[in-house]
Amino acid sequence: MKTESTSKSESIVFIFCTSLGLGYALVNHFILDKPKTELLLEMICLFMLSIASWQRKKNIK
Repeated sequence: MKTESTSKSESIVFIFCTSLGLGYALVNHFILDKPKTELLLEMICLFMLSIASWQRKKNIK
């Protein structure tokens, strides 16, 4: 059974991991000129979903 602190820490870890992936995709796309559009779009979607999930859990309480 998940506790409140476990759920919160999972959200924070997921946001951290997706922000790292998004940063990697943005550096590849704009700085290194090695565009991987699919990776960039996937990471943007995952980041937005993780933020939305975190906000939803925060507002339910």
